[in-house]
Amino acid sequence: MQPEAHRHKMMPVSVCESVVPRPRGPLPRVCGLVITGVYVLLAWGFVSDVTRLVQAAEPVLYGLCVGVVLHGVCLLAEEATSHFTQRHSNSVISLLKACVCWRAQAAACVLALLCVFRGSALSWEEMGRVPLIAICYVLLKTFDVLAPSEVEISEICESRQMNVAHGLAWSFYQGYLKLVLPLLEAGVEQYNQKRHNLPAEGALTDPWSSRLHILLPLSASVCAHPEDDDPRVSFHDHLPPMEMDRAGVRKRVFKNSVYSIRDAKGQVHYCILEYATPLLTLYQMSQESSVAFGLPERRQQVLLFYRALRNILERSLECRNRCRLILLDDARAGEPHFLSSQILKDLQQQDREEFPMALPPVDTPTPREDKGTTATNGTNGTVAQLHDNKPMSSIELMISDSPHTLRSVPEENSECITE
Repeated sequence: MQPEAHRHKMMPVSVCESVVPRPRGPLPRVCGLVITGVYVLLAWGFVSDVTRLVQAAEPVLYGLCVGVVLHGVCLLAEEATSHFTQRHSNSVISLLKACVCWRAQAAACVLALLCVFRGSALSWEEMGRVPLIAICYVLLKTFDVLAPSEVEISEICESRQMNVAHGLAWSFYQGYLKLVLPLLEAGVEQYNQKRHNLPAEGALTDPWSSRLHILLPLSASVCAHPEDDDPRVSFHDHLPPMEMDRAGVRKRVFKNSVYSIRDAKGQVHYCILEYATPLLTLYQMSQESSVAFGLPERRQQVLLFYRALRNILERSLECRNRCRLILLDDARAGEPHFLSSQILKDLQQQDREEFPMALPPVDTPTPREDKGTTATNGTNGTVAQLHDNKPMSSIELMISDSPHTLRSVPEENSECITE
C-alpha cells in the first residue's frame, strides 16, 4: 500500500464519526435571552408606563431569590445531619458551598441596593407576594417539578467529566496508553531487528507501523480474538514485552500484538492492533441488573468514551500521533469482512494523510558570456567556470533575466579586456 500523490491533505469523516456527540453549545441561553428581549420589546410597546412593569417584576424576583435560599436551607438540613462528616470532612465552608446558591444571595443583594438607591420600597401588598412566590418555588423543587431535565444533567456531567466514559477514558490513558505509546516505536525497531534474518513478510515498515490501532465497537462487544469476527484478520506475532514497576507490582509486563490484514486482492498488511479493554467493562456493566445501564445508555457512553479519549490523546505530547482510534458501527457488524474493511480503510486514510512532499526542481542557469569580453588567463577561466556551475539559490531565482547594476556609473573590470 504505497502513498499516493494528492494535491491537498484530506481527512475524510467516516460514517461512524458523524454519530459522535459534539459538546453542547450556548444556544439555550441565547434562546432565553432572545425570548426575554422579545417580551421586553412587546411590553415597551403595549405598556405606557414602564415603571409599573418594573415594580411588578420586583416582588417576583425577590420571591424567587428567597425561594432559592429556602431550598438551600432544606438541603443544608440533610447534609448537616447525615453527611457532615462523611461527605464534607467536618468543614462548614464545604457544607455551605455545596448547599447555598451564592448567585441567589448576590441577586437579592443587588435588588435591595437598587431599591435603596431609587428611594422606593415595596408596598405591603407587594411584600406579601414575596413569601408566596418563595413557597411556590420551594414546593415545585420539592416535588421535582423544577428538576433538571435529562439534557441538563447530561450537560453537567459532560462539562465536569463526571460520566462513566470519562473515568474509563482517563484510566485507560493514565494506566496504559501513556506508558506504552512512548515506547512503542522502540519496540517496533527491536521487532524488526529480531526479524532481520527472517523473510520480509511480517516486517513493520509502513508509515503506520509505529502506531497502535485501537478498535472501538459501538456495541461495546469486545471479543478475545479478532479473527473470530473476520477471517481476513489473523494474529501474526508479539512485540517485545515492556516491563515496568507499577503500583507495587515489580516488572509488570505490557505486551502488544501484531496482526495481518488481508485485503480483497490477497495483499497482506501488518499493523499493531487491539480492542479498547474499557469497553468490556461497559458491556459487563450493562449486563448487571443493579446498575440500570441499558443499551441506549451503553451506546452513548461508548461514544462519549471515544470523544473523551480522542481529546485526551490530542492534548498529550507523549501520545499524540502514536495511536489511531477506529470506531466500528454496529449496523454493518453482520458483514463477513466488515472488520478488515474498516481497518484497511483507516490504513489507506493514513496513507493519504502522510505522503512524501517532493521538492520543486531548481533550475540551474546556463552560463552566459558577456559580449566583447573574454577571460585573460586559465585561472580566471576556471574560477568563472566554477561560478557558472554553482546552482543558484531560491532567492536568486526571483531575479529577472536581465541583470541590472546597482551602481549608477559602470565600473571598469581590470581582469577583462576589450577585443
